[in-house]
Amino acid sequence: MIDWNEQWALHAPNFKKGLAHVHLKDYGGPDKTYYMKPGPGFGDLSHPTTQLMLHLMPSPITGQVIDVGCGSGVLSLAAKLRGAEEVYGIDCDEEALCHAKENAKLNQLHCTFGKCLEKKFDHPLILMNMISSEQKCAWSALPPLQSYTLILSGIPIEEARPFAHYGTILEKREWKGWLGFKIQH
Repeated sequence: MIDWNEQWALHAPNFKKGLAHVHLKDYGGPDKTYYMKPGPGFGDLSHPTTQLMLHLMPSPITGQVIDVGCGSGVLSLAAKLRGAEEVYGIDCDEEALCHAKENAKLNQLHCTFGKCLEKKFDHPLILMNMISSEQKCAWSALPPLQSYTLILSGIPIEEARPFAHYGTILEKREWKGWLGFKIQH
């Protein structure tokens, strides 16, 4: 059995008193901090792709956010603290969803977490931080969307490929061997 406290203590930056402390100001966001409990959901801020996503997220955020593969809820909570009206985190892993719900409760933030979306969206901000081999499958789980802004990471530099099928690339960032994109459709 994995000792999540031990793992997060070893890898999560700003891990103190049993919690990872996320300072949004460090990532171009507002001067706000939230906390993450150790657990099975991906996203303890130790991975460069999570850091890329936080840097690419607008501040403030208006409207709805869909966090595809939400893991620990690290990006969902950041979106809510940056002003998102509604945040929907989806993941196929039940343990990750429980972890994300615990983190939202810890921070007294309202986000909706589940395995699928049951609502129609009008130009949401979509967050997708997962390895490129999983992106196509995750994208196919979304309902058809006419327009959206996508923030995408999880692409190693050596796998750089065109992303025209998602829309127009507005911004591209590179960090520690990984790529992140902001795309408009």
